[in-house]
Amino acid sequence: MKKLEKYIEILEKWNKIHSLSGAKNKKSIQENIEDSLKPLEFEELKWKEQRLILDVGSGNGFPAIPLAIALEVPFILCEPNAKKAAFLHHLKIELELNNVEVVRSKVQDLNLACKPSLITSRALLGTLDLISLCKGVKEATTSFLFFKGSKVKEELEGLKKYKIYNHHYRNYLFIQGESLCNG
Repeated sequence: MKKLEKYIEILEKWNKIHSLSGAKNKKSIQENIEDSLKPLEFEELKWKEQRLILDVGSGNGFPAIPLAIALEVPFILCEPNAKKAAFLHHLKIELELNNVEVVRSKVQDLNLACKPSLITSRALLGTLDLISLCKGVKEATTSFLFFKGSKVKEELEGLKKYKIYNHHYRNYLFIQGESLCNG
């Protein structure tokens, strides 16, 4: 809890100067943290079995920072924007997140020695476009967890096995590895 409180403080401070997030006050940031942590309740994601989680477009740290605080799994936060990558690196140091690596890069330019078991992203691109961008960093068993809005069902054409979890305004789209169209 102390790390989450410190995350709120840091994000509020940086937001005043750099406008990193639409979450401008403590209550809004807390809601975003709760949104980020909600998938921990979904047993099908098998959090304890994840060996590496890649978060694409990590920006202000949602959902990756709260998840990295809650889990003992290694995370790679992929963010091409210099200002946002600097913020994430600052968070890593300030929160002492030894399980987090921040990489300033586009996902399609990443060269990972170890492929992630799970790729997460929040409101970055359409589902199929994002999966396509990740083709160089995934393996057949890599699963995806996308934090989506109300139009998620419009983005599912061609997907074979997925599950949508709903909580308030958020749809959490879980796509199991080895079930994607076109590999």
